[in-house]
Amino acid sequence: MPRLRLVLALGFGMLGFLAALALAVLVSREATRRLEAEVGGQLAEIAGQMARGLDLGMFERWRDIQVAAASDSLRTPGTGAATKRAVMERLQATYPAYSIIGLIDPDGRVSVTSTGALEGADVSGRDYFRKARDGPFVGDVHPAKLLLKMLAPVAREPLRLLDVAAPVHAPDGRFLGVLAAHLDWIWARDLARDLEGALRSYREGAEILILSRDGTVLLGPPALQGTLLPEAVLPGGRALDPQGTSRVGPWPDGTAAYLSASARTTGYRDYPGLGWRVVVRQKADRALAPVAALRWTILEAGSAVALAAALLGWLLAGLIARPLRDLAAAAGALGRDGPLPPLPRAIVREGAMIAEALTGAADELARRAEAHLLLVDELNHRVKNTLATVQSMAAQSLKNLGDGAAAGRDAFEARLLTLSRAHDVLTRESWVGADMRGIADQAVHPFLGEEAARVTLDGPDLRLPPEVALALTMILHELCTNAVKHGALSAPGGRASLAWALESAPGARTLRMTWRECAGPLVAPPSRKGFGTRLLERGFAGRDSASLAYEPGGLVYMASAQLPAACRPEAAPIPITRRAGTRRV
Repeated sequence: MPRLRLVLALGFGMLGFLAALALAVLVSREATRRLEAEVGGQLAEIAGQMARGLDLGMFERWRDIQVAAASDSLRTPGTGAATKRAVMERLQATYPAYSIIGLIDPDGRVSVTSTGALEGADVSGRDYFRKARDGPFVGDVHPAKLLLKMLAPVAREPLRLLDVAAPVHAPDGRFLGVLAAHLDWIWARDLARDLEGALRSYREGAEILILSRDGTVLLGPPALQGTLLPEAVLPGGRALDPQGTSRVGPWPDGTAAYLSASARTTGYRDYPGLGWRVVVRQKADRALAPVAALRWTILEAGSAVALAAALLGWLLAGLIARPLRDLAAAAGALGRDGPLPPLPRAIVREGAMIAEALTGAADELARRAEAHLLLVDELNHRVKNTLATVQSMAAQSLKNLGDGAAAGRDAFEARLLTLSRAHDVLTRESWVGADMRGIADQAVHPFLGEEAARVTLDGPDLRLPPEVALALTMILHELCTNAVKHGALSAPGGRASLAWALESAPGARTLRMTWRECAGPLVAPPSRKGFGTRLLERGFAGRDSASLAYEPGGLVYMASAQLPAACRPEAAPIPITRRAGTRRV
């Protein structure tokens, strides 16, 4: 339960923090709306700039090929192949993104190329030849086929090409062929990367994608490259401006939301364009980072206010909580049977009533404890008198029965003495329980003398109820007596061990004890059962709770007892306190 002082301090602090939180939510919502619109406009501007750059770049290549196709070196019949190749080489050197430039004869066969590759190849079925016979032609991005093995891909990317072609006519208008160029798609990628680099100062993390007319991603993240973008991606999500140019919504390559804007390529002058769509996107959390920073600033300021309010509540609550805390400490000491400490002077009537009640309870508990102690002492005195009377009666009864009765008398007196020592232990504990290790130590020690290391005790510290403690004392007395007379402790090198464990199950706790002897004389089952054997077989509670095994290596005795739920393997506050583990006695 939280303390009153803490509750009041937290209440003041929470009130201040909630006010700051509400302010942060309202401000961040409005700031988010405005920043989304601003960033969306910036992304739309970038997309339009990239689209214009693509159109302008393609227009220049479109014009290059037409100018070259109209050069005298190509349109004059009889010009040698070396002269034609020189024209193409100069054009390719001017713009290295050309993978290859070639002149195709009217039959569709490559006659001359800038690199010498593909000369003689039949390309009459290609679109750039068939359509360029009627006028300038530009073809969309496609993977390289004939050049795939001849030209190494750039930057470890698959080779993709754009086709630009124009017809070549003689001065008299006669069709001489087609000048075609394969433009490496890498130029568009480099253009996008250069623009992304320029964005790092104010739109870091923005990505530029280029989509073909049908929505295939020509340039973009690896997860999307070459895939057909779903139609719902670009028009989906939430519009950031009335025209719907920029939006915020999910993308198929991740779970994050993106701010995005797009623009189409529309061509330039007489260049018709390829209908590409340029998309610029940025993760929403990154684009709206200033709003997040503003939100945290408000929360930090609000937290400072809340902390000040909590401190004020803490100081004010001290006047109320301190007397109550002192009264609670006094009640706790009284509950632990300790003396009642001086009670604080109450400043309210309710505190005085609690103090008066605690004083009365302390007086009553002291009276009851004194009466209980007198009763326990009286009980122990009467039990000791009873045991002494029984011992005297046994001695007198067995006195004149001959030498054979002496051993029985001694055994009986030893058992009574053992029982008396167990009563002493329980009396010290007011008959609420006894320590398992202490009981075992006391029961075994009288039989060992100077040879304490011959018996080991191994098991956790736990408390036993009185009836189990008495039974354990008698069992260990019989085991030690038998071991000293007939078992392992009767031989010089013989040893014995006592181990116990506490097994827990739903609704039950079971004590399992094992006595094991070794390195002693050979043992065999006795020819007759005496009182000690019957006591061992009965165990803690009778009814098959114990077993005796006369193994060749030594006697093995096992017994178990059901313990109440309060018996746990932790040490209890008793005079004999030891850590769990293996100990020699």
